Amino acid sequence: MWVVDLDTNVVHDMARPQHECKITKIPKDNRKKIYTLDGVKRYLNDPLNKEAQGCRYCMPDFYDFDMTSIYKSNG
Repeated sequence: MWVVDLDTNVVHDMARPQHECKITKIPKDNRKKIYTLDGVKRYLNDPLNKEAQGCRYCMPDFYDFDMTSIYKSNG
């Protein structure tokens, strides 16, 4: 099973939870459950969920790091 944090649009894999995920801190009313991997792929590919991505700790295959953020100036 996978859980989506609707505030941050991050999908967490409940089969591989990590301490850094803080899944227990997600309020119950801000969770969406997905039961299949195909459902997760459809959720992440849906244009309505364009900000959604996998958790960098428990779903690194579905996490997209913005490499351009390295080169942006802070000034």
